Amino acid sequence: MSGSLALTWFEHRRTKELCAGLGIELVVLASALRGPLRYLVLGGRTLALLARRRPQILLVQNPSLILAALAAAVRGVLGYRLIADAHNEAVVPFINRQRWVTRLSRWVIRRADLTIVSNRQLAERVVRQGGRAFALPDRVPAPPPAPRRTLDGAFNVVLIATFAPDEPVAEVLEAVRGVEVELYVTGDQRKLHGAVAATVPANVHFTGFLGELDYWSVLRSADAIVDLTLMDECLVCGSYEALALGKPMLLSNNSASVELFGDCAVFTNNTVGDIRAALGRLRLEQVRLHAAAERKRGELVDLWTASARSLGGLLARPRARAGSGLVN
Repeated sequence: MSGSLALTWFEHRRTKELCAGLGIELVVLASALRGPLRYLVLGGRTLALLARRRPQILLVQNPSLILAALAAAVRGVLGYRLIADAHNEAVVPFINRQRWVTRLSRWVIRRADLTIVSNRQLAERVVRQGGRAFALPDRVPAPPPAPRRTLDGAFNVVLIATFAPDEPVAEVLEAVRGVEVELYVTGDQRKLHGAVAATVPANVHFTGFLGELDYWSVLRSADAIVDLTLMDECLVCGSYEALALGKPMLLSNNSASVELFGDCAVFTNNTVGDIRAALGRLRLEQVRLHAAAERKRGELVDLWTASARSLGGLLARPRARAGSGLVN
């Protein structure tokens, strides 16, 4: 897309796929620095890049909130249309709930010409905060040709985890205690709370952090995939990964997930007892859930293609911003 540029401070598949689909050049500015110094360095590099490139349309990934706020602050000076690809944390802060984070997030939403979110429920929140919203689910990924592994159990389940504060990992570990399931947990288990780590059941296996091919190999080898969150209206990345492989999935019972994946997933309220019961349903309904996932994958591919085409047409039009509202 001529005159457009996308900018992020860390790579994420959602924004990468969005830019590929729209033909927008993506620049990832990264730094190994941490804290305020990282923001100063990346902020300086961002301003230098924008001054040099002078895009007509700038798409930024939020988080980073600091990047999005900087882009909103200089938008009037540099004259670009600002599009924010907003994850849940950018609309309803959960991990960082400080008052200044909430206020800054809402200011960015009001300043942006358009805020892209993953679902209708988040889009409605954007509108209530004074922004313009476009709902676009993640693109279903194309799995690499990773081989299957031989796993140990009669029913092998992968829990996709990063051990972030919104993930009920401890509840899942307790839910599989004494249950006929082998649970493989991705991510760096050193982040697991010490008291929980000390009492992990024998049927839980930590994979450690995996490279992309090894990660997809573990997912492909599983009978089912679990990806849970405490965030409201959050469509987790693992749901799209499960769909890409046609795997039965266990998701958190929020309205966005139920609306999009209702017939190809089992849902839980994230408590130990309910997760245990949901795993039982997941095992019993494997055949039906697999068939439903195969159907849903085609539907979501078509939905994403049509929505991305609509978004591209919207961005190609002359600038016309008139207050808040839901665009699609």
